[in-house]
Amino acid sequence: MKRLPAAVRALEVGERRLAWGLCADGTALVASAGAFYGGGLRLPWVEIERAGWAAPVLTVVEASEVEGSGAVHVFEVDSDFRLAEAVRTCLTSSVAWSDHRTFGSAGSVRLVGRRVPGQELLTWQQVWAPGTDRFDPALRARADAWVLELRKELKI
Repeated sequence: MKRLPAAVRALEVGERRLAWGLCADGTALVASAGAFYGGGLRLPWVEIERAGWAAPVLTVVEASEVEGSGAVHVFEVDSDFRLAEAVRTCLTSSVAWSDHRTFGSAGSVRLVGRRVPGQELLTWQQVWAPGTDRFDPALRARADAWVLELRKELKI
């Protein structure tokens, strides 16, 4: 049996490898319960907006305040040891709640409650639609109020 590459074994203390893959250039990709590792990155699942798999390419998009504007990381996977499945499962399970709210003609925001390993309460993110002025104090206050309502309603 092939020995597990050192880069695949190297995780943060307390993290457990769920799946892994290797790129043709030797870049190790690892999915743990807490994060995705790849090419020198450690991205906790709550910091990933979305991921896509079209064999052999894995695309990971970082979360940002404006939908779709996060950094994009593309990996051509040469050897896949349940990586795509684990990335999909971990990313999907990190999202406990997602709700799209509109400000009428002023735009919209998606409110996302994310699970963080080791934390009881959800971490809430406001993901603003492109073209919505996320710096408008009135819109920001309304989005904050919606998050407070959801926290009370969901009790998480």
